[in-house]
Amino acid sequence: MKAKVLIPVDGARNSRTAEEYTVKLNEFMPLSVLLFNVVDTKEVDWHGINPDLKDMIIESKRRRGGKALSEASETFKKAGIESERRSEVGHPAKMICQLAHNEKVDMVIIGESGRRFLGSVLNDVIHNCDVPVLLVKHRADND
Repeated sequence: MKAKVLIPVDGARNSRTAEEYTVKLNEFMPLSVLLFNVVDTKEVDWHGINPDLKDMIIESKRRRGGKALSEASETFKKAGIESERRSEVGHPAKMICQLAHNEKVDMVIIGESGRRFLGSVLNDVIHNCDVPVLLVKHRADND
């Protein structure tokens, strides 16, 4: 039986680190992967932005997220790992934990962000998800 893991995907270095680690982990523990991109609306929600401009910003973020999902999906396809893609609009940490719970995943695999920890999506996911969260640190030779 394959373990089902959720990987938040945004195309950034931390996302790619989690993807690479998951490919290696699959050699020891068969996995099926749920790739998840959240179009973060925090930057446009409470700033009085014109609704048309807000929609344009969100659509641009949605396209970038779709590209990141496609690239991640290709990584897993090349490795022979079953993957599924999802995208939502909202606040990332909340959406990640909610999907992990609803899909009954066995684990969330997320790369370290390299930024501040308090108040970050990473911090919120670690403390609020009701499933195990595997934090993947960047290797020194990948910096």
